[in-house]
This record gives sequence, structure tokens and C-alpha cells, in this order.
Amino acid sequence: MDTPQSRPRSALDWIEWLGNKLPEPAILFALLALVVVLVSALGSALDWQVQPVRPVVVDAPAETTVAAGEEAGRPTLALVASGAPIEPRSLLSADGIYWMLSSALRNFTTQPALGLIFVAVLGIGIAEKLGFFAALMRFLAFLTPRRWLTPMVVFIGANSAVASDAGYIILPPLAAALFLAMGRHPVAGLAAAFCGVAGGFGGGVFPAGSDGALAGFAQDAARMLDPQYTVNILHNWYFKAASALLVTAVGWFVTDRIVEPRLQRTAPRDGAGEAAADMRLDARERRALGGALAAMAVVGALLAAMILLPSMPLHGPGQPRLPNDRVLAHIPVEVAPEGSPIEAPAHDVLAREPLLVTETPQAGRLVENPGPRWSHVIVPLIFLLFAVPGVVYGAMTGALRGQKDLNEALNHGIRTLAPVLVMLFFLAQFTSYFAYSHLDRMMAYAGGALLVAADLPVAVLLVAFVAVVIGGDFAMSGLISKFGVLAPIFVPMFMLVGISPELTTAAYRIGDSVVNIVTPLNNYLPIILAVLLKYRQGAGIGTLIALMVPYSLALGVAWTAFLLGWVALDLPLGPGGPLWFVPGSP
Repeated sequence: MDTPQSRPRSALDWIEWLGNKLPEPAILFALLALVVVLVSALGSALDWQVQPVRPVVVDAPAETTVAAGEEAGRPTLALVASGAPIEPRSLLSADGIYWMLSSALRNFTTQPALGLIFVAVLGIGIAEKLGFFAALMRFLAFLTPRRWLTPMVVFIGANSAVASDAGYIILPPLAAALFLAMGRHPVAGLAAAFCGVAGGFGGGVFPAGSDGALAGFAQDAARMLDPQYTVNILHNWYFKAASALLVTAVGWFVTDRIVEPRLQRTAPRDGAGEAAADMRLDARERRALGGALAAMAVVGALLAAMILLPSMPLHGPGQPRLPNDRVLAHIPVEVAPEGSPIEAPAHDVLAREPLLVTETPQAGRLVENPGPRWSHVIVPLIFLLFAVPGVVYGAMTGALRGQKDLNEALNHGIRTLAPVLVMLFFLAQFTSYFAYSHLDRMMAYAGGALLVAADLPVAVLLVAFVAVVIGGDFAMSGLISKFGVLAPIFVPMFMLVGISPELTTAAYRIGDSVVNIVTPLNNYLPIILAVLLKYRQGAGIGTLIALMVPYSLALGVAWTAFLLGWVALDLPLGPGGPLWFVPGSP
């Protein structure tokens, strides 16, 4: 029962109170799946219908169509009716219940994020467990002159997403100790590090496991409208790399001009200088780090040679295949009742007993499309780029003494995935129920038609989407979990007005990142608060949120403006990462 003292009084109090009342992510997705089940049954009973439409490129808007896309560089599209109206399929029917039970395992194992995250984290876990990431962060921080300490801390933080949770655990206490050792306020160092790690999570020079997850969800959502559409893991790489520099500049300005001057009125605690000295690399660690970086350079050079040189394994186009030289494909089928006459050609019959299953005239689609060979092996490349230097560093420092240590390092990364895997299981059921019920397409078509009719500028649509994501971050934590909810709705909806899935993902990165440093739902907030308490006795969640609000506001404005400028200049978001969706394009 709430007491008068515990009742929320300010806006931040209400946000924290409401956020703490929400279920955990796995339970939340289970409840969302239940909502889909109930709504599908209601819609089926009430005979809901939505007319599907498809975008076509036109030279000039026709009087009988609704056109959008008058801005420079943006294709002019018109929506035309496509096929019969879509009706919801009830998940509470006999067929719906059978489908839910029979597909539960498949829904989980075919999640696009599952394999991508698992393999990438294997290599990242090795580098983290054996000390390579920690040593690299410490080396870069201590190598930096005093005047450049703030931007270096923020920049390292903005690139730490590749190291899973290592950035949250290592960088904030290190930055606080370094600032104090150099005569600066330690809480300013903590704030700068937290700004980079959490506020800059959507940026970064290096590909991360989350990139694969976002690409997978965006691709699945895009294929609602274009069954051949492919989103690669590097789809936002150019924008991410540039964003890391932007986050560094904003974090530097806010720390040195706003946060630290205010904090200087509070005297730092004595006796913390030794903590910084203890974090310096000793001679063995320096030699090991040099060897690890050399190993990473060798691996990078070998991979570059395999990509660039003719006749090498990763040069040119390729098509992923199974061991029997077949390819994975999704094939539309019709299932006829038992005993139905066979009217389809023999080569279209997939099964005769106990049910007749035949291919339909609709075209199937490949699960993995042909393309540059290197694009098919990005996740294994990430594994090698971090696993090899991690092993070298561990061997040279003595952290890796045998196969047991290596096995422990491999398991270390996977252990961090346990909460993600639980969440992914229920997320998979929710998104699959959404697709089976047809509610995803109905919402996308209805919303997309409204957006086209409104003919809003791209800038307005992107800013509105960033605001939606920011609001969602106070209700649901986690980069992947929120995108799992938003992608099936917004990706195809924006495609109908000419915005590519890659651009939608870039806007999502901004909204998710800038509020990470102030939302009470951030899972790592207790770690940051523990460091804060070391230097400011009596500090609480409110103290930390008030400390980080200037960063959140500055990043939100600057990063969104940066995206709009990027769009205005018509720059690609990454390799194979266009700004615009053009129907029929590869």
C-alpha cells in the first residue's frame, strides 16, 4: 500500500512508479500475445476488414490515387488496391489453437535474432571473460591527455555496445576514478561514461550483435510488403559510425560546460586516487594487449584479403546452401481435406497423405538471398575478430591456461543471454500470433493509407517515430524487445510512404538510446547508482536521473537533427542501406 511519503509527486516520480508497476519483459510479451489472441477472436466475430494496397512508382500523381513523396530524393508513390480485403483469423478457433500449440517451438527457433546474437556473443564473451576488453578500455583511457579525457571516455562508451555489458560494468567506475585522479569531479566522469555507454548505445564504429537482431526484425517486417526484401547486418553502419562522433561531441559539451561546473560545488571524496593507480596496466598486461591487437590486425587483414582478392573464398557473389546443395525457401501452399482429388501437377504435390498439400501459383521466396559472399558471413567474422585477440590476450596473461578456461570463456558470453532467450521465446509467440491473425498487416495497411493520405513530410514522420520510441522506453526496456513490438507495425507502414526499413531502424536507434540514461527501467541502473554512492552519500535514483537529464535532452535534439540532415543530404545509411523504399527494387 502506498504511503503519503511514497506516492509520486513529480513527473519523474510518476514515470518511475508506473515503470516499476509493469511486468518483466517475458511476462509482458506473454500478456501481449494473450491480447492478440483475444483481439483476433473479437475482430473475426465482428467481421473486420481492411483493403490491402501496394505502392507503385508514378511520374505524376493520378487523380484516382493518393500520392506521396514530393521531397527531393524521395520516390513519388501511389497506393493502389491489391487483392481481396484482409480479415482477421481467430486464434481461439479450432485451427487457431492447433496452430498455436504446433508452432510454439518453431516460432522460437526461427527467430532471426536467435542465431545472430548467439554466435556473436560467443566471440565477444571470450574477449570479455579473458580480460581483453577491460584492458583495451583501461589502456585507451590512461593514454588520453587530461583535456581529452572527456571525449575519450564518451567515445569508448559509445563503442562499448560490441562488448555486451562490459561497458556498463567497467567504464563508469574507471572514468570516475580517472577524473578524480586528474583533479576533476569523479561524478562528472561517471556521467560522461554513462552518457556514452547508454545514451550512445545506438551508435558505434563496430558492428554489434544487436545490429543483427534489428536487421532480422526489420527484414521480417519488410517482407510483409516485399517478400524478397533483405536487410543486412551493416544496414546502418555509416550512420552508426558518424553517430558515435556526434554522441562524443554532445557528451563532451554537456559534461564540461553544464554538468561538471555544477558538480564542482561538491567536494570529491578523499582517498580514491589509489583506485585509479590500481587500474593501470602492468608490464605483462601491456605486452598481452599489444599481442592481442596485433592478432586482431592479422585477422582483419586476412578477412580483407579474402573479400577483395579474386578467387578468394569471400570474393564476389554467393548463395548460401544446405549440405545437400538445396536452399531454404518459404513456399506458399494449400492444404486440402483428406480424400480430396489431386488436380495439381505432380511436381507441385508436397504431400498426399493424410492431407493433400500442394504448392500454390504464388511465388515462393528464399530464406537467404544471393548477394556478396562477405554479407553472408558477417556474424562468423565478428566472432573471429574478437575471439582470436581474446584468446591471445588470455594466453599471454595466464588467464587462459587450458581448455577448461576456454570453455568457461565461451560459456560466459552465453550466460548473459539467458534473460534474452527467455524474453525471445515469448516475443516470438507474440510476433507470430500477430502475423497469423493478420492483425499486423491490417494495422500496417490501415496506418500506411492514413499516412499517405495525410501526406506528411518525412521529417515529421521520423520525429514522431522517435517520440513514440522514447515513450515506449519508459514502458519497456531493451533494444530488441521494443523493436519486436514496433517493427511489424511501423516498418511496413513507413514503406507505404517510401521510407526504407533501414531508415526506420536508424530512427529507432535514436529514440531507444537517448532515454536509456534516464529511464528507471534500465537494468544496469543499480550498477551506476552503486558507483555514484561511492562519491555522493545519500544519492538515489532521482539524483542519477537529474544528473543525466541534460545529456538525454541534448542527445535527443542533436541526434534527431543529425538524422534529418543525413536524409536531406540523401546519404546511404550503410552498405546496402538505402533511405527510400522503391517497389520492385532489390
